[in-house]
Amino acid sequence: MANSARFIWHSIIVGGGASGLFCASSYGAPKLLLEHNEHPGAKLAVTGGGKCNFSNLYVSKRDYFSQSKHFSHAALAAFRPQDFIHLLEEEKIPFDTLSNGQLFARNARAITQMLISRAKHNHTDIRCKTEVLKIHRERDFFRLETSRGIFYTANLVLATGGLSYPALGATGFAFRTAQELGLPVVPLRPALAGLRVPAPLKPLCRQLAGNSLTAAITLGKHTELGSLLFTHEGISGPVVLQTSLYWQEGQAIRVNFLPDIQVADFLQEHKKEKSCFSKILSSRINAKIVKTLLADKDVPAAEAKKDVLLAAAQMLNAFSFIPSGTSGYTRAEVTAGGIDTTVFYPATMECKRLPGLFCIGEALDVTGRLGGYNLHWAWASAAAAARTLAQR
Repeated sequence: MANSARFIWHSIIVGGGASGLFCASSYGAPKLLLEHNEHPGAKLAVTGGGKCNFSNLYVSKRDYFSQSKHFSHAALAAFRPQDFIHLLEEEKIPFDTLSNGQLFARNARAITQMLISRAKHNHTDIRCKTEVLKIHRERDFFRLETSRGIFYTANLVLATGGLSYPALGATGFAFRTAQELGLPVVPLRPALAGLRVPAPLKPLCRQLAGNSLTAAITLGKHTELGSLLFTHEGISGPVVLQTSLYWQEGQAIRVNFLPDIQVADFLQEHKKEKSCFSKILSSRINAKIVKTLLADKDVPAAEAKKDVLLAAAQMLNAFSFIPSGTSGYTRAEVTAGGIDTTVFYPATMECKRLPGLFCIGEALDVTGRLGGYNLHWAWASAAAAARTLAQR
């Protein structure tokens, strides 16, 4: 019956990730959820290394990057971190709260299973290994051509995420579909990703690969502070991932490896010492890191001319370069850009141009900072759509 042209579903959700599952679990109308992977929630089940950073106590619209700065406000105001916490407490799923507000489930798969169970309880027919090939608008309905036949629906929810983690099934389906339906798409790029360094700096990074420290990175007027990790291709770690959210190709970044001191003043105070700069600074920064960064500028303080001392300080307090790119979608946590939010109602996630079409989660041009904000957007945007769908 479900494959018959005469059968029209109340709603079909395309995509069984975090936003799709949460939307399906949040209203009771009979609905169909189509997922091309073998199981729903593949990315969610492994996020955070198996410990899902599902939200943040301090979430606000300021934590989101979008061409429409205020779009996320209505959905975030209507669905708070405490709302998801309440669900976990109902299901007796343990979680931890960090001092910075990050909320972690101790087992990501427990959240995945909770959402699948709740979706099924709320009359969701979940069909995996089903690829949606084409979506057409036909009068007041949507026609979906899939690898398992043709389906019709009055309401369609695009919840297929972005391009990040292609190994877990990311395809960019929502962006192609939006363009085919005549909806604008903000240019896409990997975000919350590591940054690659230009060729001349690669030997330095390879020498330091695996070493980390607290650093500040400045991009224009924006500065981030946090842990930086050297990799074989460049730099990563939380402070770099946050910076990548704002970085555009061709922009220079400035890295301060010792944000708590003015290195020039510190070295000047120790100018009479016979030790090398790396030895003098070893109480403030990992000796291997500072020695590698300074290279031939790592000279005895007592013998250092002023220009050498200032060059060493510049290297440590204001190391500037233009990244050659990000680590790409294979390592990026999210996709920045997406379907333009200006053609959607912020309180419902419904398309202004195509009534009955909803878009939620990462597919929209809303990207959160590192720290649980992107999963919270998945819940909040899904809840906004579900409230409207529940009334139809």
